[in-house]
Amino acid sequence: MTKIVAVTNCPAGIAHTYMVAEAIEEKAKSLGYEVHVETQGASGVENKLTTEQIAEADYVILAIGKGLTDHDKERFNQKKVVELPVSEALKHIDTLFDDLEANSHVLSSSKVKLGADQETVTEGVMSYLMAGVSAALPFVIGGGLLIAIGSMMVQFGMPNTPLGKGTEPSLAWIITSIGNLGFQFMIPIMGAYIAYAISDKPAFAPAFLVTFLANDNQLLGTDSGAGFLGAIVIGLSIGYFVKYFKKLKLGKNFQSVLGYMIIPFVTLLVFGLLTYFLLGPAMAWLMSVMLSFLQNIPTSMKIVGGFIVGAMLAFDMGGPINKTAWFFSFSLLSSHVFNWYGIVGVVTLLPPMAAAIATWIKPSIFSKQERAASWSAFLVGMTVATEPAIPYALAAPLPMITANTLAGGITGALTIFLNVERTAPGIGIFDPLIGLESPWYWFYLCVAVGLALNVLFIITFKSHWLKKQAEKEAKAA
Repeated sequence: MTKIVAVTNCPAGIAHTYMVAEAIEEKAKSLGYEVHVETQGASGVENKLTTEQIAEADYVILAIGKGLTDHDKERFNQKKVVELPVSEALKHIDTLFDDLEANSHVLSSSKVKLGADQETVTEGVMSYLMAGVSAALPFVIGGGLLIAIGSMMVQFGMPNTPLGKGTEPSLAWIITSIGNLGFQFMIPIMGAYIAYAISDKPAFAPAFLVTFLANDNQLLGTDSGAGFLGAIVIGLSIGYFVKYFKKLKLGKNFQSVLGYMIIPFVTLLVFGLLTYFLLGPAMAWLMSVMLSFLQNIPTSMKIVGGFIVGAMLAFDMGGPINKTAWFFSFSLLSSHVFNWYGIVGVVTLLPPMAAAIATWIKPSIFSKQERAASWSAFLVGMTVATEPAIPYALAAPLPMITANTLAGGITGALTIFLNVERTAPGIGIFDPLIGLESPWYWFYLCVAVGLALNVLFIITFKSHWLKKQAEKEAKAA
């Protein structure tokens, strides 16, 4: 029996990671293979592959979006590896196992890149940025939920008394203060993990501390912190600095302390001073200009921006364009700008839910498999995971992607116009119920309008597309 082990991960560690793992398991088992899949998601490593499972495996499948650590590469050293971006795995699941021998290559742990296409998966600025975002997510989610709970406690009449001389703080104030720590440390942890993704542990502590420094506006004497722009610049700079620093040969006596003492010390000293005198103030000024622009742009321009962000979110359903718009909106949370992330909370619900509703309204334009998957797509789509819409888009790319993109753009414009705000990642359609999206009435109005438009566009465009396809086939016959 052919034995296979697999690893799945994605930048956010939420949807793709687990959906691809399930797809690989189901497909491999249907072919009679023994399969074990390790997921590296938002909850950490689950179903961790044992040394024995890896040793006995005939092939290793790596469906990854945020790369592998050096430890992972060592685990699979000299194994036959089949690799592909996690965002492509669902599209190619039916052919993934067709010719494993021809499509695999022997992995050498000494290589930085796993294969010809791996640069786009494990390397590149976007993958490093998404590694930082993935690490920051738990801070924002936990902090956002605590702030929402504290706010609801106050709304129900509980006191919001701060700590002061002779006064005890109230429970609502304590919970809110703990939640605020999530937003305070979100940016330093993002910068630290961007650097970590580039050059591993030696870069982590310096990047964390220097990014924290860049966001301490009182210490820097600036109007604001460097925000996510500072995290990006500092994380990338320290990451590449350490990457090349690690190649330095200091001789037998000092090489052993290079990684845990010399590199962190020198990096922290160099970038600490550089950030205090130059990078911090410069990035803080740039962040202030950008925030001022976003807050003061005319409504017409804001609507255009909302259309663009919404269209990008709906276009490739978890792909690079979607991730770019998501990263921009998410990164503004640390600066307490919540309306752009409000677009994310609305638009990412639309493609899978609309596809499901369209199958119920006009089942004749969908296949039996698409109709059978409709409830799953609808329920998963309610959690802002757009991936269930991918099979529908693959079956009819032009009409489905056009419908999703147009509906997403219009809904994004409406959402920003109504100033719907989302304070943290949550549970999708129920976010207003736990205080993460407001005003709740505008949120549900935008979702309703978006779904109505998306369903209408899907039925109209796909019906026309199928009619044209039938006419072409008739002419060819």
